[in-house]
Formats: sequence, structure tokens, C-alpha cells
Amino acid sequence: DGVNDAPALKAADMGVAMGKEGTDVAREASEMILADDNFATIVTAVREGRVVWDNLRKILLVNTPINNAQGMSVLFGIVCGLPDTPLTAIQVLYSNLICAVTLGFVCAIEPAEDGIMDQPPRKVGKRLIGRYLFLRIALATATLTCAVVGSVFWARTYQVGMSDEDALRQLRSQAINTLDFGAISVTLSARFTYNSSFAMRIFKGNNFAWYSVAIVAVLQVFITYVPGLNRVVFGMGPMTGIQWGITILMMVVVFVVMEIEKAIRRVLKAQGKDTDDKEKWIFDDTEHPDVNMDLPKGASHLNLVEMTH
Repeated sequence: DGVNDAPALKAADMGVAMGKEGTDVAREASEMILADDNFATIVTAVREGRVVWDNLRKILLVNTPINNAQGMSVLFGIVCGLPDTPLTAIQVLYSNLICAVTLGFVCAIEPAEDGIMDQPPRKVGKRLIGRYLFLRIALATATLTCAVVGSVFWARTYQVGMSDEDALRQLRSQAINTLDFGAISVTLSARFTYNSSFAMRIFKGNNFAWYSVAIVAVLQVFITYVPGLNRVVFGMGPMTGIQWGITILMMVVVFVVMEIEKAIRRVLKAQGKDTDDKEKWIFDDTEHPDVNMDLPKGASHLNLVEMTH
């Protein structure tokens, strides 16, 4: 808080100065200023920073596979022998907009998970995407793509006696509904980094998650069945009960696959593997020295609380 502390504050990785009692020189030399002169505020700030970091990774895990699957479904649908693209351009734009605004928003406001303050600090230079997050994004992309393309080919087997135009409209309805309901599964699983979503916790903590699920589901039914909107705008047709059964089944498959991956990571973490992406990877900033940020053995966890007067 004094003038003589300025050199140390400047040299520190994170210089902290007192906002009330500190001198102007000390505040200018620091990276963080405690407006209330309470060290417990540092703990609160660190906790909020970790929540933001975790939620940004969850947003990437949700939005990136959805965006990837949109293009991959078109590509592999044509490669596998479909006569036309399973998704139209307007369907892709619609899915991008709806999923980003609703499902992506859910992950941005997720509350802190249990044990978030028990984790060691991240190494300097770490990027959002690490090895395991990259693998999770790739798995979600592949699963969504397979679900969309597979559901379209499955639905084709029930289109006996239909005209080519009506059959194509139904297949596009199958594709967009499988994609967006599968995106709901990815979102519900991504809400928890390690904890299983096969528990009551999935219904707690973030009511907006279920508001978003309801909005997406209602909009999907709306664009599928409203006359004119489905055919003229989206190039879709009404779906049969069998098609909805396929959609729900694919939604469950996507959810189960993501939960199995999560269970495997829990086992690997228990074995001491770097499932939290602490180690440096190709996307990380290599200019910073590789410093061990783990707490030494026997170190206590300092719990700071606000002092009452």
C-alpha cells in the first residue's frame, strides 16, 4: 500500500494494491486494486474468473460441434448417395441462429461447479482449447453428423410411394430436427464438466437451460408443421410419427455417447491423467516459462471470509 511497495508490485505476476489505504503510486504499479481493502475479494474474483473460463469452454463444446455438423451432414449426405443436400442454406442459418442464441446462452450463465476452487491455477499462456476439449468437440461433431445422416437414410426406408419432391422435404425435416434435438443433448451433457448428467442435478442450478430446451423444441415443431413456412421458406414437409421416433432415438444416442465420454474422463482423471488440459499443447502460448502451478504437498487451502465490524 506504500510508495516503497511499488517496485515489488511491478515485478510481481499479479500486483495487488489497496484501494482505500493504498497510495497512488502503489495503485498505478499494480494489476489489481482492492476497492474494499478486503483480501477475501481476491478469492471471489478468482472464483468468478474460473467460472467464466469453464463456461467459455462449455460454449465451445456446444456451438462448435453444432456448426461443424451442419456442414459435415451436407457433405457426407451427398457422399453417401443422397440425391440432394439434407439441409438447405436457410436451415443451416436458422440452426446457427437458434442454437447460438438459446443453447449457447445456457452455457454462458452456468453457475460454478462443485470443487472449482480446489483446482490448481492454470499455467500462464494456456488457451481455451486443449487436447481433451478438442477431442470432445471432435467426438460431438462426429456423433451429431452420424445421427443426422443416419436418421435421413433410416427415414428413407419408410417413404414408399411418395413423390421425389415430398420425400426430399420430409428428409430435410428429419435432418434439421435430428440436428437441433441432438444439439440439445450435447448442451445438457456439457453443463457439467465431469459430473454425470444422469442425475437430478440436471434439473437444478440453471432454469434457463430448460427454458431454452422448450424454446428450441417449440420452434422445431413450428417450422415443421406451419403451412407455407415449412415448404416455401425452409423446404421442409410434415414429419410422421415414425420420424419423430427416429429423432428422439438419435437424441438419446447423442446424449449417451457424450456421457460415456465423460465417464471415461472421470476414470482417466482418477488415474492421474491430464484431463483438465493443464499441460501445454500446440495452441498454447509457448513464450511463457513452464512453471509448476500445483500446490505443494501439505499446503492448506486458505479460506478468506469478509470481516465484519
